Amino acid sequence: MNTVNTIVYQTPQFSILSESQMRYLHLAALEVLRRTGVRFHHQSALELLKEAGAFVSDGNLVKFPARMVEDAIASAPSRVIMCNRDGEPAVFLEDRKVNFGTGSDCINFLDHETGEHRKFVTQDLINGYHLCDALPNIHFVMSIGIPTDVETDLAYDTQMALMLEHTTKPLVFVTNDLDSCQRAIDMAAAVAGGHEALRERQSILLYSEPSSPLQQSDTAIDKLMLMAKHELPVVHSPAPLMGGTGPITMASGLAMSVAEIFSSLVVHQLTKPGAPYIFGAGLHHMDMKAAQICYASPEFQLTKSAIAQLGRWYGIPTWGYAGCTDAKVMDEQAALESLLSVMMAKFSGANLIHDVGYMESGLTCSFEMIVLTDELIALTDNLMKGIEINDDTLMLDEIHQVGPGGHFLNTQQTMNRFKDFWYPNLLDRSIRPTWLEEGGTTLGERLTSRVKEIIKEHQPKPLDPEKKRQVQEILAQAGR
Repeated sequence: MNTVNTIVYQTPQFSILSESQMRYLHLAALEVLRRTGVRFHHQSALELLKEAGAFVSDGNLVKFPARMVEDAIASAPSRVIMCNRDGEPAVFLEDRKVNFGTGSDCINFLDHETGEHRKFVTQDLINGYHLCDALPNIHFVMSIGIPTDVETDLAYDTQMALMLEHTTKPLVFVTNDLDSCQRAIDMAAAVAGGHEALRERQSILLYSEPSSPLQQSDTAIDKLMLMAKHELPVVHSPAPLMGGTGPITMASGLAMSVAEIFSSLVVHQLTKPGAPYIFGAGLHHMDMKAAQICYASPEFQLTKSAIAQLGRWYGIPTWGYAGCTDAKVMDEQAALESLLSVMMAKFSGANLIHDVGYMESGLTCSFEMIVLTDELIALTDNLMKGIEINDDTLMLDEIHQVGPGGHFLNTQQTMNRFKDFWYPNLLDRSIRPTWLEEGGTTLGERLTSRVKEIIKEHQPKPLDPEKKRQVQEILAQAGR
């Protein structure tokens, strides 16, 4: 018998900024671009901007009329679909859909076998890509670390070749110059079946940055324009330090960051209107006591959430951060800060969330941290389901049939629905005697065991031998 007809169902979410605050920040960013401008150390970009109506003075200082910025915003696509290695849609960058992946270029590795804090080598990267390939809640892979057992000039090419071979998931890559960026594109095209196939079924995305405050380097703009010409997605994300390379308040830091994003977007869209672009910024503050960037501060949680909200307001897919910590080892601080960042990422709804596994403010990577974050993402996925309230879930007939003093243990509805709740893989809920009987392990011990198990047992789908040969040939050309 139905007695309630209203559906009340709201996924948990929140907004950091009001509509008027977003409008205020937008106008502030436009004023920075009109009044102060951005220095472009790139001759072709300067010519392109001047021809389109920007004001160029003092050699390379560019000031933007509002219409150029707003035309670029209107030109950028509102969704980007990233495919896996086989060309199948895998990551949807749109609305509030949230996807998680690793970070890039950590200097140090926290060895899961020995506990040693040391430099990365090639085998560590291979193990990391296998680990991420196996974890269901790691949706894309970024390079993780810098291998020290290859020539420095080949580090980025090596990362790209290894990622293409050792995982089928979509890739976010970094490069150090135009040539290495082109080689990364060529490698991905060889795997995809050609450049046109890669453009149709986009499986790679470039991460690059402007030079805060308010500068665009020759190398960064080279790569930005190259990605636009190939119609492949790019995030050109400012990373200012409030109190260092950025102003000290969050409001001012956001205004400057948005201005830097838009100076990039204008060039990008002038190069190729409609090319895919991701809206992102990592606005951290500098801890003046430690003289160190903060990945887990409440202020960073606020600014990254504000960036996600602004990107949606502009109708552009968004970039974010989670699964990272300022802790030095896989301890209670690391777990707490990872959970905080994952929850904030979920609530804010940024589309592409990187840096899973980062420790020590981005200097070190831990595989245990990646596995823990995978578990926390599953936890927050269930949190984000909210509470569904309708005739089916209210089960008033069930309440009536059991009645006062009864129990629901053996009802059909209980049998049908008990698996709807989330059951963790690594977080332990057993009573103490059972926990002791099963070894009395800590979460850290279980994480290390799981890392070892995956690396030992999981083998990603092999890359086609001919495609692997083509990738290796491009890598060899880089060496020559």
